[in-house]
Amino acid sequence: MSDETALRDGALRSTLDAYFGAIAARDPQRIASVFAEQGEIEDPVGSPVRHGRDGVVGLFASGVALLASHVQIDVVAALPSGNSIAAHWIMTARSKAGHEVKTEGIDVLQVDAEGLIIRAEGYWNAAAFRQALAPPST
Repeated sequence: MSDETALRDGALRSTLDAYFGAIAARDPQRIASVFAEQGEIEDPVGSPVRHGRDGVVGLFASGVALLASHVQIDVVAALPSGNSIAAHWIMTARSKAGHEVKTEGIDVLQVDAEGLIIRAEGYWNAAAFRQALAPPST
C-alpha cells in the first residue's frame, strides 16, 4: 500500500468515525457538520433523499436524537475504496423509556477532498428500529 493510499484510507476512516461519533452523541447539528454543504443522505436506501445540511438535521432530529437516550455504534468492518468507505456496524440504543434495542446495517459514505460526506447511504431496517425505540402507545 502506498503512503498516499494509506493517508486517503486514514482520512476516510476519520470521516466515518466522526459521522458515527456524532450519531452516538445524538446531535443533529454535529452530524450535519460532517457533511458537505450540498451533501445528501438516503437513509435507509429507498427512502426520500435528504439534501444539504438542513436535510441531514431534519432526518436525525426526527429519528435517533428524538427517540434514544443513549447510542453506541460498533464498527464490525470498514472497507475504504477510492473516495468512499463502506462500514458494517452494530448499533445499540437505549430508548427514553429505558429498554435496549440492537440493530445492524451497512453505511456507504462518499467523501470529498476536504473529508466531508457528499453522499451517505444506509442499508438497514430503520422502520423496525424506530418502532422498537418509540414509546408504547397508550
